[in-house]
Amino acid sequence: MKIFGLTTNGLELASRSLDFVSASASQTAANIANSATPGYKAQEVSFEGAMAEALKTPAKGGMVRTHPGHLPVTDILKVTPSMTASGSSARLDGNTVDLEREITRMAEMNINYSTYATITNKQLGLLKSAISLSAQ
Repeated sequence: MKIFGLTTNGLELASRSLDFVSASASQTAANIANSATPGYKAQEVSFEGAMAEALKTPAKGGMVRTHPGHLPVTDILKVTPSMTASGSSARLDGNTVDLEREITRMAEMNINYSTYATITNKQLGLLKSAISLSAQ
């Protein structure tokens, strides 16, 4: 997320995380909506593993210590979520949606989204402060 061409590593990380949580919530909503559809196979969007790997692997643009005082964050825009089949067993009609699991996932995503939105707000506040201080 860039504001007038400006961004911070924290803002990019929080913004990208919001995108991932939103995609995951959309897929979970689709699973819930298809819970009564015979033969429907539940899927989930996974990004936590890819994000963690990108943050620790220098070869993939991850964090590299170039100076004792510097520890830059990776280019989060290169991380993409993956779609996987849900691990639930199929019912007699072939549907694999576990409503309890999906509702729990939705609650977790609600918490994650709120957290990333708060971080985004804080990062935008820092950017706004930096802009207003430089204008003085």
